[in-house]
Amino acid sequence: MAVLQFKTALLILGAAAGRKHLIRSFCPRTLECLWMLIGIRLLLPQDIGIPILSIPHSPEQYSYGPAAGLADCLVWIHRGGTGIALLILLADYICFYNRMKQKEVLQNEFVCRWAESHSCRPHFYIYTSPAAVSPIVYGLLCPKIVLPAQQYSAAQYEYILLHEWMHIRRLDLWKKLFMITAAVLNWYNPACWLMLLLFNRDLELACDADVLRTLNKEEHAGYAHTLLDCYCRMTPSAILGTGFLSGLLQERIGAIMNQKKMSIKTKCCAVFLLAGLFPAIFGIISVHAEMPEKMPALVGKTLPEAKTLLQEAGHEYAWSIEDIR
Repeated sequence: MAVLQFKTALLILGAAAGRKHLIRSFCPRTLECLWMLIGIRLLLPQDIGIPILSIPHSPEQYSYGPAAGLADCLVWIHRGGTGIALLILLADYICFYNRMKQKEVLQNEFVCRWAESHSCRPHFYIYTSPAAVSPIVYGLLCPKIVLPAQQYSAAQYEYILLHEWMHIRRLDLWKKLFMITAAVLNWYNPACWLMLLLFNRDLELACDADVLRTLNKEEHAGYAHTLLDCYCRMTPSAILGTGFLSGLLQERIGAIMNQKKMSIKTKCCAVFLLAGLFPAIFGIISVHAEMPEKMPALVGKTLPEAKTLLQEAGHEYAWSIEDIR
């Protein structure tokens, strides 16, 4: 387990160090896929993967006595930490849902026409709430788009709803839940929380990129302006919510204004990069035990017979004073 966590931490730190270069060279979706591959590996059993190295393990190195007790203690610490993290997330989630009980169906002619023209599966609903000071989407099985209780222009409604609708189409809420699960089950590894933080930012960048592909080049500035206009009303994102203002604002604005279409060559390079990292992510170091040679049967043998059998099997024989009593 320690080997897997150390290898995963190195992969996360390496991806974090080269993150800006990867975003400029490829697209945010490349980083999104990379984080999800690492998350999948963290949720798989340790012994599942591609064997890349075999290390002999001496039987004497197995844990007995106090060492075994320490291992059991660490197991219970891991379970206790996971339980505490789940309780904290559950409490935050319940508080968020209680705030969202104030929502009402948004009665707006433009919004109604927009929703009819952008129907998708699963079906979503659009609400407004005084408790929401930033547009947000939540709900895994029945997605709900909640807008603040304020007026927007038709263009702003278009950009905000398109962003939240894209989150629903991309199943980003399920992706976020998956990565939260990976981080919680590996709470003792600080690199996993860094992975969750960067994944949320890259998730927003990838969603922005998909939205911009549906807009004209002239509309990119309007989309960025809407993001800036709503920034002063930002609220922290909920645990399972994905909002219009999630992620680092400066990074998102820069990515929007520098958005460019990926060429076929760049897409192929991104695929080869992920394929090249696949063995590093899913490779395992197998450890096999060197079992001792089979001992000869000594039950019922006299001392001279036992000594002869041991010598014939190639074992050294050491006598003690107890042998001659």
